[in-house]
Amino acid sequence: MKKINITRAERRDGGFPSRRRSAQYAITIVVTALLVSACASTSSPTPIPTVSLDNNDSSNNDQSNDGNSVSASAIIVPVNDVQLSFSSVGRVTEVNAKVGDKVSAGDVLIQLDTTILEAKVKEAEAGVMAADAQIRYLNRLATDALHYESAQADLARAQALLDSAKATLLAQSTLTAPFDGTIVTVDIAPAETVVPGQVVIVLGDLSRYQIETTDLSERDVTRVQIGQSATVFIEALNQEFPGEVIDVDRVSSTLGGDVVFKVTVELNQQQQGLLWGMSADVKIQTAE
Repeated sequence: MKKINITRAERRDGGFPSRRRSAQYAITIVVTALLVSACASTSSPTPIPTVSLDNNDSSNNDQSNDGNSVSASAIIVPVNDVQLSFSSVGRVTEVNAKVGDKVSAGDVLIQLDTTILEAKVKEAEAGVMAADAQIRYLNRLATDALHYESAQADLARAQALLDSAKATLLAQSTLTAPFDGTIVTVDIAPAETVVPGQVVIVLGDLSRYQIETTDLSERDVTRVQIGQSATVFIEALNQEFPGEVIDVDRVSSTLGGDVVFKVTVELNQQQQGLLWGMSADVKIQTAE
């Protein structure tokens, strides 16, 4: 009997761990629920403010949708300007112009070393002299017509080579002003070497200016025609001036991925104080 009682007691004691684990699980669930409810009730999350980005799209759309006019940004440019360069390699011997100089068409601005070109001219001159001497020799011999005609052809070729060498000497050894204007930049000095296509001088006619648009959209250019009136606001002068469309580019360009066309506007009167590169705003009247 004692053994049986002891066995039953062990069975009763062996059930205690299982009950303790169940109690622990219940306590854990209750504590977790209390913590979640406490966190939820402390404070409500602050809403994140919404930021609206406005890149002036509304104003641009208003301009584009105006049925009577189109608007665009623009810059002031000379009526005539050019970037001057040489067509051959050469060493600079003289620079006869500096920034701000007023020059006339035909003035020599830069001179290159002509030693090699002059040698080619002398070589061509010697060829002409030799061909001419050959003709005189055949005349004394009273040679046949076939040999005489061949000698004349040789003389003609030699003369053509001489003319070409002289033209090359004139064209490639000097840089001249193509029109009356003002020297804007000079990017070369004596003893330096120039290469073909290198811009060494920028020349502009600063006596007259015109307006060129920079961002006129392809959606608006179809409404622009030569002869339409325009209003030009020049920011630096804080004034508005009347003008007229004198040209519309036949080929587009790109600006920030957008297709744009350059439109040229001529001012009705040249204003004092204008400078190359000043910014402007142009409004073209398209309903006329």
